[in-house]
Amino acid sequence: MVTARPPRAFRATGAVVLFGLCAVMAVVLLGDAVVRSGPANAALLAPWPLLVVWGVYVVGVASDVRADATGVRVQNLLRRTWVPWGRVDRISMRWQLEFALYGGEVLSSFGGPARSRPRRLGPGGEKERENADEEDGIAALHRLRSESQTDRDAVIVRGWDWISLVIGLALVVWAVNAVAVTH
Repeated sequence: MVTARPPRAFRATGAVVLFGLCAVMAVVLLGDAVVRSGPANAALLAPWPLLVVWGVYVVGVASDVRADATGVRVQNLLRRTWVPWGRVDRISMRWQLEFALYGGEVLSSFGGPARSRPRRLGPGGEKERENADEEDGIAALHRLRSESQTDRDAVIVRGWDWISLVIGLALVVWAVNAVAVTH
């Protein structure tokens, strides 16, 4: 029995670090608010740093590219698009990763892989091998696409990141209630 490999996720690592820093800062600020003014006032302050953490998550961490043998899923902010490899005409890198689809549509991704930097020459004039071409994100996408079964009639599926949307809506409602209570 052959099991399918899980999809490979490509995301910006700097965004994950920024998300972690923002989450730690929010916990410290809310902890300080609980100690200084009590849990009730901290509950009124909480939605604001949590909205910032949610925004960093949506922009940096959730926006990613996931690919497997069947196709690629691009998430930009709260919008998800799944494209089967048979519908992808070209994968290119301009300012961001772009998938040119048959029919002329271009799908750009906010998050995702980037070309690795040019290799430096190490001692003896040889290129460093720690980031080989096999590990380059764009090369991995090209490899997955070339190994796939192509079907140009496959359907492109578009949808929303409902979990993040519901969390964001709950934080906005919480913030509105906090403003209403304080006024």
